[in-house]
Formats: sequence, C-alpha cells, structure tokens
Amino acid sequence: MNRPSRRSLLVAVIAAAAMLSLTAGAHAATYKRCALSESYRQPASGKPTYNLALKHQRTTCAAAKRVAQAFHRCRETTSATCTKRLLSHWTCTGRKTSSMHVLFYARFTCKWGVRRVMSSYQQNT
Repeated sequence: MNRPSRRSLLVAVIAAAAMLSLTAGAHAATYKRCALSESYRQPASGKPTYNLALKHQRTTCAAAKRVAQAFHRCRETTSATCTKRLLSHWTCTGRKTSSMHVLFYARFTCKWGVRRVMSSYQQNT
C-alpha cells in the first residue's frame, strides 16, 4: 500500500485551507436583513407603497434605507425603475415581479462598487 508523501499531504492541507477561506468569504458576503418599522413599511412618500423587505450587503441598514427612499422618490408612480444615479453613487435596476389590476409587486437592486441594497415592495395602482 502506498503511503502519501509529505509533499502531497502539504498540498492537501493547503487546498483544504483555501476551500475554508472561500467558504468564509462567501458567507461574509451574504445579504443581511434590515428590520423595518411600521412607519418605514408604509412611508409617506406620496406613492401608495408598502415595503416588504430590505436587505444589504457590505453596507449598513441606515445606508440601505436611504438608498431605498431615494429609489422610491426617483421612480415614477406606476414604474419599478429609476434611471438616475442615486445619492451620487448608487445605480439601480428594478422590475415588477407580478401585476394585477389594483396592485403590483416589484423588487430592485442598487449597487455601488461592492455594496448592494435589495428590496421588495408592493404598490397599489
């Protein structure tokens, strides 16, 4: 029976350490959920919007809330998109996920470098 050499054991240990670091890096980059108060869920923005969820990655909840508010101010009343750069840096993409006669559901993602903000909302039409 062949015994593994010291060199092959070292290669195996390095490969295992690399896999662990990749897994830890992926976990650190997951989205974190922001707690939404009732006043934030139904903001007085002039649009009949109800925020369902807000998540952030590599930024804070406070920054995510500012970005989400800027996104809702930017988009048209019945639209789910905003083509302007928000708060000087953030670019966003949005889309309706389902639509009925009286309301629609939508989500958007905003990016600035490695920072991400993702939200879903409902709006009465």
